[in-house]
Amino acid sequence: MAQGEFATIAEEEIDDDLTLLIAKAEGIPRLGIFNTYSDKKKYVPLSWLESGGKSLKVKVGKQTKEYGMDVIGEGVRSLIDKASDSIALNQLAWRGVQLIGDLIHIPKAARSDADLSIIAENKRDTLWFVYTPKKGKWRVRPCFIADGEEKNIVEAALEDSKPWPAIIIENGELPTTMRNLPLAKELSHVNPRRWSEFLLPVSKALLLGFSDWSSGSEHILGDALWAHLPTQSYRSDYTLETLAAAGKGFLSKITAYLRLWPVLEKVKIEMIPDAAKLGESRGLKKRERFEIVSASQGDKRFKVTRYIDEADVVAFGIVPDTRLPGENDRMVTFSIDDWNASIEACSLGGEKDPQFTCVSVLSGIEVMDWYARIQTCLSGCSAERDDSEDGDS
Repeated sequence: MAQGEFATIAEEEIDDDLTLLIAKAEGIPRLGIFNTYSDKKKYVPLSWLESGGKSLKVKVGKQTKEYGMDVIGEGVRSLIDKASDSIALNQLAWRGVQLIGDLIHIPKAARSDADLSIIAENKRDTLWFVYTPKKGKWRVRPCFIADGEEKNIVEAALEDSKPWPAIIIENGELPTTMRNLPLAKELSHVNPRRWSEFLLPVSKALLLGFSDWSSGSEHILGDALWAHLPTQSYRSDYTLETLAAAGKGFLSKITAYLRLWPVLEKVKIEMIPDAAKLGESRGLKKRERFEIVSASQGDKRFKVTRYIDEADVVAFGIVPDTRLPGENDRMVTFSIDDWNASIEACSLGGEKDPQFTCVSVLSGIEVMDWYARIQTCLSGCSAERDDSEDGDS
């Protein structure tokens, strides 16, 4: 998209030599960096703000001025407030809350006993697994770790059935989303911090152009939201199917975060120079090794080693394939009970898959880190609800 197509909708003067802009054409807005000394502009997605430890350098004549991210972040927060009315941010963000809520509750289904014996990996990214034989009733299995009061609510909703205890629903057409299940609504009521409160910052972040973990530097889900949210059919089945495809990677990570939320609240994360050396010093025994690719870090590759020790501790050593200067390894540690709960939640009642569970844990940690960053970037932004929108939120 050519820079000339962008229309400036808000400005924030940092000093005599730097002005920040919010500019918009089609899709997500862009952050405009305007060097007023040289009269040059550069446009970047707001996801540029998410990388820690950086600064903005602007050339002024023969000198270079450097601006810390605290200064830039404060300017961007002011910019977003100024731009909110022009881009109908609050109205669209609340629509986004409804739509993202629908998307995270899209179920995966099996139609036969054979499908239940070996569950394909592309069906494991779900909070609800449904057995829908050609004749009979639906059997809906919750696929997440229930915590605190949630346990009683889930247990009360389940009935004895084969192949596993489930929510029993009369046969018919499978809905696109399970968000309107009584159990889903009750969970949101008893634990809004997990099931609903995080949706508004997520919706705003996607609309503003923060990371949606699309490949490369694209923002496929954010652009798709701008195409669909302003329409009256923004919650149609067609829209849900379109956005589920556009946001496949993002929704997979968000689902992992929600599925394992109680464990992720307790996990211990250490940044260390040498994960293998630390594992040896703690007497950890290696169980498996594999490689993952982090879309949130530009498709960077990491080698992962799963360890266990005699004290019933499970740990993952995460080592970057290509180490940047000053970059550390990570050691992620939690109890065997939390590991067993995680692997059970990720199994969907079928065969247990340690590697998929490990990737789900690491995806959930990525979401936690990302969520903390976007909340910092969005802090101070108006969050008033637009009550003119119909439907559940």
